[in-house]
Amino acid sequence: MDNLSFYPKLTEDLAEACGLKVGKYEFAYLVQDEYFGLKQKGTATIKLTDPLDNWDIKDEGVSFSKSVSIAYPRLLYGINGIACSNASIGLCIIWTNKALTQTGCILPESDIETETGRTCVFNHSFEPGTIIGDLELSIVLYIKQKAGIVLPGEEKLINEEGVTIGEIETVVLDFDSIYMEFPIEEFKSANEPLWWVYFSQWEDPKVDLFSRENVCLYLNPYYSACPMSGEEITNIDLLIDILATTYLMIFNKIAEDPDNMKATRNNFGLENNSICSIMYQFIESCTDPLHFESSEALLKSLQINIRKMLEGSDNQ
Repeated sequence: MDNLSFYPKLTEDLAEACGLKVGKYEFAYLVQDEYFGLKQKGTATIKLTDPLDNWDIKDEGVSFSKSVSIAYPRLLYGINGIACSNASIGLCIIWTNKALTQTGCILPESDIETETGRTCVFNHSFEPGTIIGDLELSIVLYIKQKAGIVLPGEEKLINEEGVTIGEIETVVLDFDSIYMEFPIEEFKSANEPLWWVYFSQWEDPKVDLFSRENVCLYLNPYYSACPMSGEEITNIDLLIDILATTYLMIFNKIAEDPDNMKATRNNFGLENNSICSIMYQFIESCTDPLHFESSEALLKSLQINIRKMLEGSDNQ
């Protein structure tokens, strides 16, 4: 019901017909009047990293640039479009910081329309301390100026200023790197095994948070073979096997409901930082494909990817 609309909105077919093209986000931070670029991992959910290892969102903030072009903007107007012929369509980026429960609107720095089409360029900076934890960026079309005269046949089109008539793209930035910080606890006891996994009674993994209250890997330092001591990895090969098996168990638990597994793999209807959302981010972060055709194939591909992640972080 959330997608129910009583007036036409942007569709994939219309976006393709009008030649809608969206450039890649470019993220950076400013230090002493010089910008330094940030690397991106992921697509729908993005993790930013600094090759120089100097950036912190709390201290430097973050800046971005983005371009949106429409080759045939007039196709968005009229009976077969999403706005009245005499109206004006605007583009903007709606940002939301759930951690601080704040939202705002970013207008294009330049908006140029010529015979060859329309191009909007966005440049924006979030100052240090203004956002924490996460940032959602949604590019939308809206009625910038309503039509003074509605032509025959256009009565079905919305003609109210400020109303959104299409979402072009939405991404989420995760500044806390939550998907790489697997909940791990130490529990020293001669009566417990070397390691075990705790799952709570998940109500809905698409909503339930990926936190130690719902998912937790326990390592027992009573044993000399324990692969971690505090934050230090002491046996990387064993840790890879344990983590791969743990991720396999999580995927298997999600797959108890095939719809949840489908949503996880396609990033559909997932709450930010939910169990399914974090697992989708994990899938996105894998450099080699995960093989879901069987448990043994999935376990093998998990071992390969987790080794690359852990050995890569050790080499940085």
